[in-house]
Amino acid sequence: MTKLLRAGGVLRRVPAVWAGWVLARLCLALLIKLNHSPRGDLFYYHVAIFGSNPQDMTEYPHAGTWPTFLAAWLGGSEIMAFMFVFALVCLACDAAYLAALLHRHDKRPTAFAAAWFWVLFGLAAGHVFLMRLDIFPGLAVGLAALVIHRWPALSSSLIALACAMKLWPGVLAAGLVGRFSSARAWLRVLTFGVSLVAFAGVTLLAGGWERLTSPLDYQNVRGLQIESIAATPFMWDAYRHPGNYDIGIAPSKSFEIAGAGTDGAVQATTWAMGIIIAFALLWALYRFIWGGWSPQTTIAWAAVIVLGLIVTNKVFSPQYIIWFGPLVAVALRTTTPGSARRKLVAALSVMTVVCAGLGTFIYPFGYDYLWNFVGEQLAPVAALVARNGLVVVMFVLALAWWALELRAQVLEGRQIEELG
Repeated sequence: MTKLLRAGGVLRRVPAVWAGWVLARLCLALLIKLNHSPRGDLFYYHVAIFGSNPQDMTEYPHAGTWPTFLAAWLGGSEIMAFMFVFALVCLACDAAYLAALLHRHDKRPTAFAAAWFWVLFGLAAGHVFLMRLDIFPGLAVGLAALVIHRWPALSSSLIALACAMKLWPGVLAAGLVGRFSSARAWLRVLTFGVSLVAFAGVTLLAGGWERLTSPLDYQNVRGLQIESIAATPFMWDAYRHPGNYDIGIAPSKSFEIAGAGTDGAVQATTWAMGIIIAFALLWALYRFIWGGWSPQTTIAWAAVIVLGLIVTNKVFSPQYIIWFGPLVAVALRTTTPGSARRKLVAALSVMTVVCAGLGTFIYPFGYDYLWNFVGEQLAPVAALVARNGLVVVMFVLALAWWALELRAQVLEGRQIEELG
């Protein structure tokens, strides 16, 4: 992508980026028109707001549902208007993030690589980019990474917002920890804590204690989702021997696979995710004792954590790739040009777009052949295997990038807090 930008000067102009964004989003709209089956979640959001069942949408953190209430307030109770406005809200946030990536592009030419990645990523991500709630916590994490160099306290508040909207960003709070003697480190951590308590307070006032804890209760009933990394060998075997597995929609509202070995796989994911969380906590402890916190190393560490959570999760819903895309855009903007780190980030950016595209092919275009017409078409299963294998490779590359950032920090003395 960087070489392409060097070759084409026109691509390094702001109007060209915005023209590309408009064209890409028009193509995305055509893609949605071609197959609009993912509207089911939007129907669900609508029913949850205007219906009579108080349990609807309680599997989401309360703050995570705020965009649906905004869409309802702007669009009203008519279902088509609600869906249209929800997509517009997503597009508005999408455009705002692109504008943030382009900010001060005259002083940071790498902003164009980040912007073009975001343009392509949004198209490749497909329907879920405009029809799911995951874009909002993903963008909050992306903005947190974008401002962490200049306004680390604001970054902490954005991580807290993302955590209030979706549970997984809470692990990233470990990256805010610095040396115990650093006032800046305490400011980051306390800002996160106060912000999270404030968001939790809103939930308590709106829905009480049960509404605050309902997303945690929901996690306990989930089985092995068919797109998860751990489910990959079983899905391949199910394609070859369809009768060996039970595949269908579960009480958790996701499509799950059950059969010989799947219970063990679920247990393995629990242990593996525990390792990722333990790694995050140990890293926080290391920084707390020895210090050396730096924003760029933290961005790379966050990429490792996000991919680690995806790889070890018993669920890999189509929209989960949106967790990672905003971080990659920031990495393209902030990583030193010409360095080995930059090459790794460039490779990650290409792989992320490919993964998003494969995910769109899987869902919605090939999804029926994963759970309903099992064994009838190879392409969706092959795409699933390729996508999941690529995500594992991305996790390894993210670890390598993080290691190089740590090495560069030592060589260049990059840190912003006092060692005490």
